This record gives sequence, structure tokens and C-alpha cells, in this order.
Amino acid sequence: MKETAQQVLDYLTGSLLVTLAVAFVAGWAASKTVASEWRSGVIVWLFVGVAGLFLSQFILLFSGLQDYIEGISEFRILFDLIAAYVASFFIAALIHFVRPL
Repeated sequence: MKETAQQVLDYLTGSLLVTLAVAFVAGWAASKTVASEWRSGVIVWLFVGVAGLFLSQFILLFSGLQDYIEGISEFRILFDLIAAYVASFFIAALIHFVRPL
């Protein structure tokens, strides 16, 4: 598991600007989906997005689905965004469940 986490970190730090942009969009969308009235800010959106992006890439790499996605690398950012949104949704829901408005 430690090797998988290191591979995910290496992938995410490869293009830091793209990673932060995907994480921000996924965190924002997940936070707005979970609670539209939740007054969270940019820091929370970025935290939820980065955690979701890391979790989604970890699951993709750990389960072996990374090889299939690499075959169609033209859509890699789209797959990263969708996977990050799904994982960010669960993280935002957990945060909202623990600290509801």
C-alpha cells in the first residue's frame, strides 16, 4: 500500500497546476452537490478536491484499473475529474454528516 500511495503522489505532483485545477473543480462540485447552502470557501473546496483526487487515484491504481485508463490517455483529465468528483462527493458528504449546517 505504501508503494501505491507513493506512485499516486508521484503522479499527482507530476503536473501540479493541472492537479490543483482538477481538485478545485471536483471539490467545488462535490461540496455544492452535498449541500447547496453550505457556506464553505476555497480552502475547503481545495481540501475536499485534493483528498478526493488522491483517494480516487489510489483506488484506481490499487485495483488495477490504471492500465485500462492509460490506454486512452486522451481522456485522462476527464477520467481524473470524474473519479475525483465521486470520491470528493463521499468526502464532502462525510464532512457534512459530521458537521451539518
